[in-house]
Amino acid sequence: MKAGSFERIIDEAFLEKNVSSDVVVAGNGGDARPVRHIVLGVDGSFLRHAFITMQSIIEASRNEVFSFHLITDENVSHLTEKFNTLLAATFHTLTVHKIASTLFADFPTTQLFTKATYYRLLAPHFLKDVDLLLYLDADIVCLNAFETLWHFAQDKQQPAFVVLEDESLRAELAKNVTLTSDRYFNAGVMLINVPRWREERISLQTFAVLSEKGATLQYLDQDALNIVLENRFATVDSKYNTIFKPGHGSEDYTALPPPETVFLHYAGADKPWQQWNKQAVCSYYSAIYRRSVWADRAYDLPKNDRQAKKMYKLMFREKKFLKGLKWYITYYLFRYLK
Repeated sequence: MKAGSFERIIDEAFLEKNVSSDVVVAGNGGDARPVRHIVLGVDGSFLRHAFITMQSIIEASRNEVFSFHLITDENVSHLTEKFNTLLAATFHTLTVHKIASTLFADFPTTQLFTKATYYRLLAPHFLKDVDLLLYLDADIVCLNAFETLWHFAQDKQQPAFVVLEDESLRAELAKNVTLTSDRYFNAGVMLINVPRWREERISLQTFAVLSEKGATLQYLDQDALNIVLENRFATVDSKYNTIFKPGHGSEDYTALPPPETVFLHYAGADKPWQQWNKQAVCSYYSAIYRRSVWADRAYDLPKNDRQAKKMYKLMFREKKFLKGLKWYITYYLFRYLK
């Protein structure tokens, strides 16, 4: 990352030149209910999955009015009709914040974490006039209403409200970034107290950590946020970020989240929109997908040897031997003829 490049990213004059914010869908006016602001930061194929996240929220929380905010460097004009279909006859609003594609060009990325991981750090600066915003990763589906989450933050003054990582992983993740305790949180769901976040310059501090240590951080801005926010966040119940990593052991095919789960978070490399994942937990995503504007689009096929291996094992598990053989050969080609 170029020295000093992170300071300008949240400068208001700089943002005005490098970001265009347009209301793509304006909800029906005249509703007296408070508007809840929800932010997703996405690029590439995750645009499609952001639709599913938003649809799941709308279906599970019919008593609330949402202002959705999509932060992206993609041109989404071709999706306007789909956005209108998603929010038709509702009070909800969608604003697309189109950022310059070069904005995070100097920031570190990995195969799993693209530059879109940093977009959440811009949200409190795009929505500087709201009190609370909810940031969500786009590999999340909402299973239950969550009105009480907003009320939880009213009496507390921390910049962020989050869910701690699984207890079996927490200590190691905390140690990796030299926290003084094991209170390491997952940043895929963050309720942000916007005035407090801005007052304490959380985004700026996080960019500074990334500038200094970014190349050594396994989880990039999530690690940096844990460093910056240590002892400055409040935890909420795990139902607000129930983390599931679809596995491929026999027990993984039947495992389900607790019934009280609000946000089901498909963390890790395996996602419910990949054809080699048919675990029971994926059914929540697939049910919404079949009702969505993307229903006619097929799930993703394997793109490398690791994915092809999971695919042929699934085919054999389902006794689809010819397809299993096909994917076994594909696996071999991926692995040995690179």
